[in-house]
Amino acid sequence: MKFLSSRLTALLLLTFAFGVIAHGQVTTSGSITGAVTDPQGAVVAGATIVARNNGTGQELTTTASDDGTFTIPTVPAGTYTVTVTSQGFKTLILKDVMVNVGTPSNIKGQLEIGVANETVTIIGTGGELLQTQSATVGQTITGRQILDLPQASRNALDLILLLPGSQTPGRPRQSTINGLPKGALNITMDGVNVQDNVLKGSDGFFTFVQPRVDSVEEVTISTSTPGAESAGEGAVQIKFVTKGGTNEYHGGVFWYRRDPNFNANFFYNNRDLPANPQTGKAPRTRQMLNQFGGKLGGPIQIPGIGYNRHRDKLFFFVDFEEYALPESQLRTRNILAPDAQNGIFTYTAGGVTRTVNVFQFAAGRGITNPTPDPTIGTLLSSIRSSASGGFVANTSDPNVQQLTFQNQGGQRRYFPTGRLDWNATKNNHVEMIYNYQQFKSKVDFLNNADPAFPGFPNFGSQDSNRFSYVAALRSTLGSHLVNEARFGLTGGTVLFFPGCNSGQFANQGGFALNIN
Repeated sequence: MKFLSSRLTALLLLTFAFGVIAHGQVTTSGSITGAVTDPQGAVVAGATIVARNNGTGQELTTTASDDGTFTIPTVPAGTYTVTVTSQGFKTLILKDVMVNVGTPSNIKGQLEIGVANETVTIIGTGGELLQTQSATVGQTITGRQILDLPQASRNALDLILLLPGSQTPGRPRQSTINGLPKGALNITMDGVNVQDNVLKGSDGFFTFVQPRVDSVEEVTISTSTPGAESAGEGAVQIKFVTKGGTNEYHGGVFWYRRDPNFNANFFYNNRDLPANPQTGKAPRTRQMLNQFGGKLGGPIQIPGIGYNRHRDKLFFFVDFEEYALPESQLRTRNILAPDAQNGIFTYTAGGVTRTVNVFQFAAGRGITNPTPDPTIGTLLSSIRSSASGGFVANTSDPNVQQLTFQNQGGQRRYFPTGRLDWNATKNNHVEMIYNYQQFKSKVDFLNNADPAFPGFPNFGSQDSNRFSYVAALRSTLGSHLVNEARFGLTGGTVLFFPGCNSGQFANQGGFALNIN
């Protein structure tokens, strides 16, 4: 235990040191403010206010000032029980006070005359508190709302699309807020920016690390006058907070499956594509999807120590999701008709249809033994051979045919998340959150890097691994002084076409790799 304590203390100090130099972070906390009065509305100075987290038991304490007002700053998001005590008054207990990220929760503590061992309990005070301490305009989605809102991607960022001010002209990544440019968006997880900042100006709604619905405790979006703690990083703040463990064990598992046997064909396939001669129907794009995972959170118990000594101390939360999509993509290419491939072209001039053999035409103009270029001839032969992997239909142009086929691919994505919370002392709280996400694909359909024709070796894939790490130390230094040090790091490797090699272009003449 001494060894463990020394290691955790060292980690706490290291987190504080990093937090001092971590500029530009966005808070993941809110605050609790209010005023304490007596039955006649006169202020009560010096009252003691204690906010206790209902899940972890963490207690935050302050005292009312001479004018009866109080503020508990940097309160982690969650639900709290606030207790107000003062000599000569009954104890006031306000239950279910909700604290959201970046939003002050304002409560009114009116005490009744009596003794301290008498209590007045008010339940449900925090669900719909009137926010009067800030001009920030925004909304927050929490708890069951995150899981119950209709969205199939399990990417928690898509929840923003359901809020006022969001516009989505096409794919979710094309979304904007209040018509502002995408560079005005700032998306954070646990206070650390997770956008793909290389593309922020053109793709600002895309995150390098994806927040998953099962691992998110709440998401807050502020669309106007954000607070001083975040206004410098964007006009629109989208803040995610990762779930944490509590004194009780909670978990769950899920499995979603989209089976191709129950999929209808796409309308445009039926409208635009010729029927397959074998089935008499337009070709159907085969789609199958599996998403599964699980989550678990609760207290960490050390063998040999009683349960009561574990309460309110050390907590964990883990979440794992896998996304498996053995996808296919229907492609349509224009290819030369057999006569045109052999140099015989048909054209219409002056209302008369004629044909010309370009090789005979060239020979008649003095070119000896005219033949196709070897590379072009080999490539055209490969294209014609590949046509057996799809089906060919004539077009209105006698020189051109249409080849329709399916390219097969697949992708897998892994989303593990872990969080550790430690109430090191009464006045010090440490949190550590780690996300690691891996993406692998066989064929990169997104960037149209799949084979040009059936069975062609030239295609590209995409592999990446991405991570984010956050550590924070919250210290109460006095009844009116709180410090939060936060350190964040995001990174990873994104590889486009990692399997690219000269052999993929052998049927097109190949190329030499000269890497110095």
